[in-house]
Amino acid sequence: MLATFLCTLLVAGEPAAKLPPPIAKEMTAALVAVNKALGLENWGAEGEKPCVDRGGLEATIKDVSASDTRTCAASALARGFPGLGKDYVLGIPMAEIGPVTVFAVGKSQAEGWGTYSCDPTRKCNPTKLAAPSKQAKRLADRYRRACADARTVWFPDREAACSEGVSQTTADRTTGTATATSAGQEPAPASHP
Repeated sequence: MLATFLCTLLVAGEPAAKLPPPIAKEMTAALVAVNKALGLENWGAEGEKPCVDRGGLEATIKDVSASDTRTCAASALARGFPGLGKDYVLGIPMAEIGPVTVFAVGKSQAEGWGTYSCDPTRKCNPTKLAAPSKQAKRLADRYRRACADARTVWFPDREAACSEGVSQTTADRTTGTATATSAGQEPAPASHP
């Protein structure tokens, strides 16, 4: 077990000490654009009109499919995010009623960094996935769970998000598992007490 853990640390490498500002800015902008488009994180109260119909107040809530979520998010991302798929990927975990949140995870020179949805009044600044903060642990756990859930909508695609191009092992270290994942393998779910 110790050998597996040490191998995992060597394969993952260390995240960059500082995320390049243009990547951080674009990663955050893409996350906010998708949040607005899907009507997540209270953006509707800020006057943003989502491109998915979830129903209204005191009305029957409408479910939003993964296909509708992908179409809507793709329209928001069409405005031009050149680093998407190259420097970072986006994940949109799905519940039975529709999209739940949005998060971004870095790859290539941004590997080991990520950010997730936040309210319109807060900044969604990227953080190191291996940091000891509550936010970093929550993001790493969401990422690990999203890779294990086939319903998650990914941009550009699942292969780019949950393969060796993105440091799944960094998320594993943060959540306390010590298994390296390779392309095509699903990460083992963490045990919860």
